[in-house]
Amino acid sequence: MSEYFYEITGGRALYGEANVLGAKNAVLPLLAACLICDEACEVKNCPDISDVQNMLALMKGLGVHIERENRTIKVSGSASKRLCGLKGEIESMRSSMFLLGALIQRTGEVALPSPGGCKIGSRPLDIHFDGLKRMGAEVFERDGVVMCKAKKLVGADIVLRYPSVGATENLLICAAKAKGVTRLVGAAKEPEVVSLAQGLCNMGARITGAGTDVIEVEGVSYLHGASLDPCPDRIVAGTIMAACLICGGEVDVRGAKKEHLTCVTNVLSNMGAEIFFDGDVAHVRSRAGIRPARVATSPYPGFATDMQPQTVACMCFSKGVSFMTETVFDNRFVYAKELKKMGANITENGNSLMITGGKLHGADMCAPDLRGGAALALASLGAEGVSRVFGTHFIERGYEHFDDILKGFGADIVKKRK
Repeated sequence: MSEYFYEITGGRALYGEANVLGAKNAVLPLLAACLICDEACEVKNCPDISDVQNMLALMKGLGVHIERENRTIKVSGSASKRLCGLKGEIESMRSSMFLLGALIQRTGEVALPSPGGCKIGSRPLDIHFDGLKRMGAEVFERDGVVMCKAKKLVGADIVLRYPSVGATENLLICAAKAKGVTRLVGAAKEPEVVSLAQGLCNMGARITGAGTDVIEVEGVSYLHGASLDPCPDRIVAGTIMAACLICGGEVDVRGAKKEHLTCVTNVLSNMGAEIFFDGDVAHVRSRAGIRPARVATSPYPGFATDMQPQTVACMCFSKGVSFMTETVFDNRFVYAKELKKMGANITENGNSLMITGGKLHGADMCAPDLRGGAALALASLGAEGVSRVFGTHFIERGYEHFDDILKGFGADIVKKRK
């Protein structure tokens, strides 16, 4: 793969508008859910990002028929092949784990190389495995491959030790056609979980309680075709808002849902952004300096861990001392050492950062992961001089044409080949 980088000259205010597409973390589980449907399905408003491209490659490799027309992906046919020949695609993203639940439901036996994704800390799969075992599956790992077998899946009461989004979604897919009733206690409440549950219900599943910590699923024997509409990407929306706070200016974010962004908009507003909603359009304005803040991540409806690095980028320009505490992942500050190359005053203490705001200068940096890479780009927009952000493939896992989005607001950003 050729190495690309963003060359960014900071100092420009942002003006304009952008549309938010379906959330990466909603589209991927919906695509996996299509594998258990007995008829053709389509997923609308899909972003053209590498995670989606890799998921489609995996599904095609399984023998599933895929058609893409603009933003709509049509899925038909049954999964008929094993995953072992698709190790590279699986290891490139975490969301390949959704295929475990879908395929055990569809075929009764799965051998899945351990999935990858961003290196942001331990992301144990035991919550997935425990739930599958309670539904009657045999699960074990051998030489980096997850093996799962089940003659049939049956409903069960499952208590999640942590509100894992991935495990909640995986178990929802399994439970949709399991025999009997499944109760997920301690379930994740994220909008992406609700989006999956709504999509499954559109296929004929019987699910209640999505968006609360107790979800009940009454298994059905048949799922019919449906048109599935993922929730909008609240992290893309929040990233654009953070960029405006750093650079100043006025931007409109179309397609954002106010209720999904409450915690993020509260934090950014307290730091100096002016944000108000008119229907599904968020109007964002930034004129004065950035105020310091004290923020801690937590599961939804708390402050999203996926907005943590971008918010730290904002804190680097504040007039005072800010604190960020990360409670979800244990290795999500790798990007901080890259920000220090720009002159950022950041002190790490366990799971917290202390950030003393000031001016940043241009530097060459490497994106360590998806959201950390976005944070480096945002910091470059507010820095003096020219910065180069390498590792754009990380950023493009979750942002469609990220450079074009920022360029559309008037940012001086060019994607170049090394």
